[in-house]
Amino acid sequence: MTYYEQVTRPMEQLLTQINLLITTFLLMMATVFGVSTETPVQSTESMGTTTAYVTNVIDGDTIDVKLEGQSSTIRVRYIGIDTPEPYATKIPECGSTEATNRNKELVSGQTISLVPGLDPYDKYNRLLAYVYVDDIFVNEALITEGYATVLMIAPNTIYKKQFRDAYYSAYTLKRGIWATCGSKEGV
Repeated sequence: MTYYEQVTRPMEQLLTQINLLITTFLLMMATVFGVSTETPVQSTESMGTTTAYVTNVIDGDTIDVKLEGQSSTIRVRYIGIDTPEPYATKIPECGSTEATNRNKELVSGQTISLVPGLDPYDKYNRLLAYVYVDDIFVNEALITEGYATVLMIAPNTIYKKQFRDAYYSAYTLKRGIWATCGSKEGV
């Protein structure tokens, strides 16, 4: 980690925690006043959209990127989805190759927009983000096309209903890997 990252990372984490507290307060107020929370309460601008270049596709839901203006790469895990694992055991899970290949088709070598989650890092220190290429919401596209299931971990649950609906549609219509692999837990 560079000196710049060592200095700025704690500040980014503090700002993220403040953002989380504000969002939690807004959600509580929305609940008190009967406002629906199914739609996002924050715009992508207020969540800190970042531009990045995809340097490597790890699997169906994980990529390496270079953030705009940075020289080192960071690992990004897509929020709200889970794809079959190519590396979990000695034998890749059914559909892992297809999910990885589809992710490569969508993002490999592309300049993307990243919208970090309310909880921006997982226990492996990967940035948790919603990923966009032009007008394509990649997280949702992978579910809709039948390459991913839904994996919601609070507080990053803004698209819970949207993702679940997309999964049920893809699974019912046997899109993507659901034509050959069957169902996977996680919805």
